Amino acid sequence: MKPNTLIIVASVIAWMLMGCVTKDTDLLSEALLEQPSRESRQAIEVLIGEMLKGRPIKLADTVFSKKSRLTVERRQSAPNSNNVLNGREIPAIDSFTLFLNNGQCMIRHNQTGQTRFVENVKCITNP
Repeated sequence: MKPNTLIIVASVIAWMLMGCVTKDTDLLSEALLEQPSRESRQAIEVLIGEMLKGRPIKLADTVFSKKSRLTVERRQSAPNSNNVLNGREIPAIDSFTLFLNNGQCMIRHNQTGQTRFVENVKCITNP
């Protein structure tokens, strides 16, 4: 292959790969609920509870209405557990982020990276 042809082919391949990278990042953006409601809250509670290995969780009806991120504190452990420092509980938290992925709402558990789609809930991009 001639040197000029090789440069052109390499340039075209690099340009195509850059297009793929740009397209993938455009599909995923932080989101808010389009219309927060009791039903959307209940769907999110169930989903987050499943991600927390069945631990029940209660959220406000306005969850993900102003912020794309949610922080959930874990239950306090027993006083004689190893999570106590100088008589105080060492707080462990879980955080979640709401995303819009190719038109669908998705929640990511930030500590594990686990993601789940939220059914029957509409999201908008967080400005």
